[in-house]
Amino acid sequence: MKLLMILADGFEDVEAIATCDVLLRGKEIVDRVSVTGNNEIISKNTNKLRVNFKIDEVDITSYDGLIIPGGPASFTILDKLPVVNDLIHYFMKENKLVSAICAAPFLIGRLGYLNGKNFTVHPGFEDQVIGGTYLREKGVVRDGNIITAKSMYYSIEFGLAIYEYFHGREAREILEKSLQGEK
Repeated sequence: MKLLMILADGFEDVEAIATCDVLLRGKEIVDRVSVTGNNEIISKNTNKLRVNFKIDEVDITSYDGLIIPGGPASFTILDKLPVVNDLIHYFMKENKLVSAICAAPFLIGRLGYLNGKNFTVHPGFEDQVIGGTYLREKGVVRDGNIITAKSMYYSIEFGLAIYEYFHGREAREILEKSLQGEK
């Protein structure tokens, strides 16, 4: 599968890197893409990440899913960029995977796509979601083509849930065991 991870300055380090790492170990293609036009993105913890592409350099129709890491970027930059809404609308319209972690699920929810669905989000952002059932006690929630995760603590489980979405439970268990150093 080919996945599009969107990034802006202030993304949560672990949510982006761990999720990406899990998926790369599963042999997925994960393009890290800047939505702000910068070739280098600065994380929440001031680490520099060189992206694969800028958003205007990619053909979004070639991707099977969208990944949105959280962190301050999700509520200080991504929430103000029309391209982010456009991406979410496109992936939802095409019934492709839309996944977000920490605060980022509110970006999906404020557009109404979590209405009638189960979801989780970092506590404090649930009120910005239109409708839906907030499962505060859950770390990762999948409902249809949407996967949400609560915080950076669940980054590996989030990556595994994305992998399972495409390959099934058995393949996820094999990947999970390999991450644990087992065969």
